[in-house]
Amino acid sequence: MNKDNFYSSATIAQRTRSTKKDFIDGLKLWNLWGRLCFNEVKRRYRRTLLGPMWVAISLGIFALVLSMVWAALWKQNVREYLPYLLSGLIPWMMIASSIGESTSAFMSAEALLKSRQFPYTMLIHVVIGRNVVVFGHNLLTFLIAALLCSVPINLYTLLVFPGFLLLIVNLSWICLLIATLCLRFRDFQQLVTILLQVIMFITPVFWPVSQLTGRTAIIVDINLLYHMIDLVRSPLLGKPPSLESYIVCCIAMLLGWFAVFKLFSKKRHRLVYWF
Repeated sequence: MNKDNFYSSATIAQRTRSTKKDFIDGLKLWNLWGRLCFNEVKRRYRRTLLGPMWVAISLGIFALVLSMVWAALWKQNVREYLPYLLSGLIPWMMIASSIGESTSAFMSAEALLKSRQFPYTMLIHVVIGRNVVVFGHNLLTFLIAALLCSVPINLYTLLVFPGFLLLIVNLSWICLLIATLCLRFRDFQQLVTILLQVIMFITPVFWPVSQLTGRTAIIVDINLLYHMIDLVRSPLLGKPPSLESYIVCCIAMLLGWFAVFKLFSKKRHRLVYWF
């Protein structure tokens, strides 16, 4: 092996170790980014009477009014459609909000990235963490609707915990990938915003998946976000998620983290130069 190849291999190995350390240390600092999550939520709703509950209240009003109209459109009973709508809206809002905020996760931390050495992945944990807090508040809205609409609670309901965990793991690599690309290519932030608006309407959040038949059903089959939502929505409704959703999310988790790890290993050291 010549000297150039030796240094090249040593550099790649060093960057791989740095990325591993970044991922591991980012998780170990859960106490720090956990406090940052709660402080950010408190800051957003400072001097308000109900705090984050305003999000849950607005979601409940929005879902109730929408269900009265769209239940007739889809020829369903309001007592059936309202829990279906809420159980899809709540995880979708967390996914969309996390992805949207991740577009500026690195850009908004310019001073911190330039002045300190710390796990960059911690910034992604903060984004997802604060949206998990809001998810918990929104979940209260669904629980009230579930009681009023007699949604069954059974053993399948317990599947919401592993489903939610799998959703978080997939959402983490998606947000890390988007944050990195948005820092390097500033136009990508606008593209993500547009895509989220489009994907919202081709994902079965407002409408039942059974309404899409024939060849157009492939829109649902290849939609990772739908399968992520299904892992939470079905257990909340007292049903088991489809096996397809578990398979798609597990494959996406493995391939996604592998690709992001490779990308982050190559570009992590250049993040501070992209401002």
